[in-house]
Amino acid sequence: MIQTTSRRRGLTRRQLIGAAGLTVASVGAVAACHEPGSPPEPPPSGGPPLTTVFGAPGSLDGLKGYPSTDLVEVPELRFGAGQAAFMSTVASDGSVIVGTTPFSDDQARPTSNDMEIGVFAPPTRTFTRLVVPTTTGQTRTVSTDRNLRGIGGADVSDVLAVTDPGGGQRVLFVSALPFHGWDSRTSGQYPSVGQLVPGQDGWRYERTLSWTADELAGRAEPWTASQAYPQVPPAPRTPRGPVSIARLPRSGHVVVAQYFGDPRDGTDSGALAVLDLDGRLKAWWQYPPTKPLGVPVVVNPREVAADPSSELDDERFVLISDCRDGDHKTQPFPIQEFSYSATAGQIVPRSGAVRAAQDGSRMETACFDAAGNLYVARTKADGLSAATMAVYPKLGSERGLVRRAPAVGDWTQTFGVECAPDYLVSGTDRGGLVRSLTIDPATGVVLAVAVGGLLQAVRPAGSGAQMTFTVAASVDLGLGKLRESSKRYVGVRRGAVDSDRRLLWLPINQLVLDGMKWPYKPFALDQWLAQVDLRTLLGS
Repeated sequence: MIQTTSRRRGLTRRQLIGAAGLTVASVGAVAACHEPGSPPEPPPSGGPPLTTVFGAPGSLDGLKGYPSTDLVEVPELRFGAGQAAFMSTVASDGSVIVGTTPFSDDQARPTSNDMEIGVFAPPTRTFTRLVVPTTTGQTRTVSTDRNLRGIGGADVSDVLAVTDPGGGQRVLFVSALPFHGWDSRTSGQYPSVGQLVPGQDGWRYERTLSWTADELAGRAEPWTASQAYPQVPPAPRTPRGPVSIARLPRSGHVVVAQYFGDPRDGTDSGALAVLDLDGRLKAWWQYPPTKPLGVPVVVNPREVAADPSSELDDERFVLISDCRDGDHKTQPFPIQEFSYSATAGQIVPRSGAVRAAQDGSRMETACFDAAGNLYVARTKADGLSAATMAVYPKLGSERGLVRRAPAVGDWTQTFGVECAPDYLVSGTDRGGLVRSLTIDPATGVVLAVAVGGLLQAVRPAGSGAQMTFTVAASVDLGLGKLRESSKRYVGVRRGAVDSDRRLLWLPINQLVLDGMKWPYKPFALDQWLAQVDLRTLLGS
């Protein structure tokens, strides 16, 4: 998948034009890594279990008898053929919404022939597959490329619950590669940006609030539209790989990481876009050519996270990017801080793209707490193992990213410069790379979950230059026991915290990756959802 980090596969520009593919990364053997850690301690007598795992009948047998873990069979908890659970969000009614990725974990290598989103309703313990239709009403699409052997469909790379201007809720979603080379005149197009709305029978897809890349371009100024949503006929316009979305706290607009470059002119680096909830492009920024020390670097924006403490017309967010050199060799991933002004319609870099240390480690995933303190999970140079968590606290109006590494002059020439964090959290360099990093708003505890299910809860104390950190809990959720065979990979993807109910939800997916030669006909694999009770985990 675009958001994974261990190995990279390159595709030609012709493949992008014909099958909407571009350079993406594959998780490889990462998901099979063993996560060292202790099984969870049993909760106090009569208390709720630490973990509840939901799955289809017969899929939970490997976890039977695991300490402090309840198992709940949900007959409907199945995704369609070739679809694996992916990123998640929680709506105000407690519904857990889960996006989807191919079994290859690489959107350029589809393994299904539809587009779908999973919705789990905890009160009734029911799961619904929402199959998203194309603009012509098709619920199944197949590429005309004979090499793809009857596959097509589309991914749902990110999902985000938001409050709309009327006070209601919607769920936004984006698709990195919504087109794989079929006849769009008859089969139609999937949305690049879509929305779900609540209804009498639960969440549903809302076509009038969803847009293809062609439709997004029609809502933008012509010059900007041609850059943000380019077209190389006969294919539809490309959305340039929207893979991550974050809501900005004051304007309510949404920042989008566009992973891919422009296929028309050889631009390999991606871009940033800001949209409102009506699909109008409010600002757009192309990542500039980057040649630190004269070495070209391709920058693919992979994850955005917004600072909830920022001000109107200076709404801050950070970007983590995948990077490679001209020989397609992976480079350490940096983090960079940006500002968005709704009044000016501008995205401006405030810091350079920095690393925590010049030791080959990578910035993996990030989150902010309510005070604007930035937490960054890092990965060691091997691309497989966790490095210590970095913390950049907000000191006054700025973080160390901007104070020590401002984006001044030609900052691209110092791309990847070291900006040491104010704190490195001891004890957080255990297990595999962190795939889920979230905050428990009730306690301010940072919840880091590694790919194989090692959950570490980091409790901060103090503020600014006087912070301390304690690993309040460290438990192995035992997810490796769910794996069906040596050719399958089981791992966590980004979870979501239900702050009202004090629950952490974690999608657990099962993938094929390199266990079969791609392409292959779609088939189904078990997927799961884990619920972690935060009161039990944190003793509060």
